[in-house]
Amino acid sequence: MTPIGTRTAAALAAITLSGCAATTSPSASPTSSAPAGTAAPTAAVPAETPSGPFNSVPTGPPPGLTKPVKPPKTPTDVVQSPGWTEGYIMRGGTGPCYGLLDMDGFPYAMYSDTGTALQKGDHVRVRVVPATLRIYCGEGTPVRMEAVEHVS
Repeated sequence: MTPIGTRTAAALAAITLSGCAATTSPSASPTSSAPAGTAAPTAAVPAETPSGPFNSVPTGPPPGLTKPVKPPKTPTDVVQSPGWTEGYIMRGGTGPCYGLLDMDGFPYAMYSDTGTALQKGDHVRVRVVPATLRIYCGEGTPVRMEAVEHVS
């Protein structure tokens, strides 16, 4: 053999032996550099082992993904016209925004450009329709006040 061939054979033998030295058999006793009296740390075993190669991409939907919900067939943000309702004024003034709490405890945010003067605490009957304008009049279902009658 030539000197270059001997060096190559020695390098291959070293690589082969170093690869074999990294694996241990189950009957071999583990060596630890931990001082006597302390437990050697153990490697955590993953709960789920991949079934394919380490760099494979799993198939199927991602975990936790659910089927998307279809949109409703009819709009859900349209307020049906309750017509006449009775309640107490919670936010008063001369407008354009008022607050009404009906007898069932349902709040309305009313809009009216008529300039009607309503005082907080007034007991009233109002005719309301769904709001067509996007005006924020406070907390409650946005409605437009068409008419108002004082009850007491």
